[in-house]
Amino acid sequence: MRGSGKEFLFFRGKIKLIQPKKHRVSVDLVLFLSRVRGIKKRSRVIDLGAGFGFLSVVLAKKYKIKVVALERDREMLELLEENIRENGLEDLVRPVKGDVRRVEELFKRSSFDVVVTNPPFFPYGKGDDLHSEGDTTLGDFLRASSYLLRDGGYLNLMIPSFRLYETFLKMGSLNLPPRFMTVVYSKLNKPPKVVFLTCIRNVPGPLHVEKPLIINTHEGGYTEEVEKLLEGFL
Repeated sequence: MRGSGKEFLFFRGKIKLIQPKKHRVSVDLVLFLSRVRGIKKRSRVIDLGAGFGFLSVVLAKKYKIKVVALERDREMLELLEENIRENGLEDLVRPVKGDVRRVEELFKRSSFDVVVTNPPFFPYGKGDDLHSEGDTTLGDFLRASSYLLRDGGYLNLMIPSFRLYETFLKMGSLNLPPRFMTVVYSKLNKPPKVVFLTCIRNVPGPLHVEKPLIINTHEGGYTEEVEKLLEGFL
């Protein structure tokens, strides 16, 4: 199976992941982990569209919690299973083959306390095939999250900044009020890149807009805050 990807080390070698050639972990995704909310010792957590398992593996490793990793793509599922074994997390991460659009066939309503997900960035027909919606849309991920979460459960979502308004509109009809938001910039003088959102199902309240995250300095290296997050998360 290693022929389909290359092994990479993360967090000073604490995590080993085989990644496919066309799909690599971005620094945005690593930073997203630092803004995931709602996880407690016995939380029921699901990763929607888990891919090769980055979010599932790191969250299980850090919090010693059980995570369900839902993925439908055969190649990604094989990598996911291998990455679980490679990191000795067979007792914590459970891979499930399934479609985000049909979660009711796999799980009961309100089965989870926390959802984490990084849906395809671009609407259908925009961007490249790898990062664009095909038959599964942002709305499908949000509907699945609303179905799976108990009232008071947390949805942690990473989206591109240009889809923020669209996301708020869809959340309004799904009982997923946004409660925390972090805007991420590649550099201080650049437009925002991505947004990390946390919603609490059926718990409306003020939206806490946190201090923005700036990834790079003007010179091109990571900012001090990002360096600390990358080094100290795990």
